Amino acid sequence: MVKLLHTADIHLGGEFAFLGDRGKEYRTQLLATFDKIIDMAIAEKVSLFLIAGDLFNTNRVHGVVVGKVLAAFKKLDGEGIRVCILPGTHDVYNDESIYRFVSFPPNVTVLTPENNHHIYHDLDATVYGRAFDGKTYSESPLKGLSLVSETKLHIGMAHCSIKIPEKVERETMLLDRSEIANSGFDYMALGHWHSFHDYSQGSTKAFYCGSPEPISMDQEGAGNVVLVTVQGKGDVTVTPCRVGSKQFDGLHINIGLVNETADIVKFIEARANPDLILKVTLEGLCSTGLNPNSKELEDSLGKQFFCLRVMDKWQPKLDEVTTDNFPEETVTGKFIKLMRDKIALASNEEDKELSKEALKLGFALLRGHLQVIE
Repeated sequence: MVKLLHTADIHLGGEFAFLGDRGKEYRTQLLATFDKIIDMAIAEKVSLFLIAGDLFNTNRVHGVVVGKVLAAFKKLDGEGIRVCILPGTHDVYNDESIYRFVSFPPNVTVLTPENNHHIYHDLDATVYGRAFDGKTYSESPLKGLSLVSETKLHIGMAHCSIKIPEKVERETMLLDRSEIANSGFDYMALGHWHSFHDYSQGSTKAFYCGSPEPISMDQEGAGNVVLVTVQGKGDVTVTPCRVGSKQFDGLHINIGLVNETADIVKFIEARANPDLILKVTLEGLCSTGLNPNSKELEDSLGKQFFCLRVMDKWQPKLDEVTTDNFPEETVTGKFIKLMRDKIALASNEEDKELSKEALKLGFALLRGHLQVIE
């Protein structure tokens, strides 16, 4: 039996520009969360601590971060816990890799292109993983990996995306589900996707643990590590464990259904939480009399959240965007007259729709809204 803790995509040392002034605070929080994961590994008396890529956000991290990581690994060493690291895409194993220059404690193994597996004889287990060198991203993350016959248990690691027809087909480092089923691994520790997911196939249990803290907006499934007990083929217990201090949520508000900005404020304030990263999307058809200001909403309500972002994706009601409401003597009115003339003179539906979209976007910009274009 092998009991292990699986984490990935911690991104220590990241800048987190999306958090603005709180980026520095969040970098410190990630180190605290990493310490929490270390303590969990000790409390659960795991034998192996697996990191499936992107422990570091870059190969150029400063000494404080490296020092904290080394101290944590030494703490695990004192408890007899081994660490196995697979470099990811942010801390890729290239010529400048941090893993080439840092001297890790003896309990730490870093998988490399030349060393793609490590045998733990006392556990009767082997851990496998293909580290990319930055030049071979287009190849399968399992290429060149083959099971050794010396141990009973086989644990894989892969930093990659799962191929999903019509959704995920052109990314680098793609792993087909059939490869998981045919891998022969008892458990596969996946990294690269930042939310918890189960991609088990056949007799192989395969999981993304996700990032222990949200790394960017749109990560509702972040905040976990995974505890795994491997008894043998088909006998694997997987338990996600919440470790994150912050959580992400999204709020969509159809502003065509509200009467005034105060209504939008009420919707946002109802989600108030100092540990919440909230992304608010204003959408729908907006009356020209409403004119919500996303920057003002962020500034006035932001202190009620760890981070608040308000995105403008609404469209103005075209029947209200007229020179009757905005006189031609104004810049906005002149723009409306110009675009209305283009719409009227369009020779085909494609040009007419393009001019309508230009009118919507230009009107929004003239009203002070930096809209998101998809």
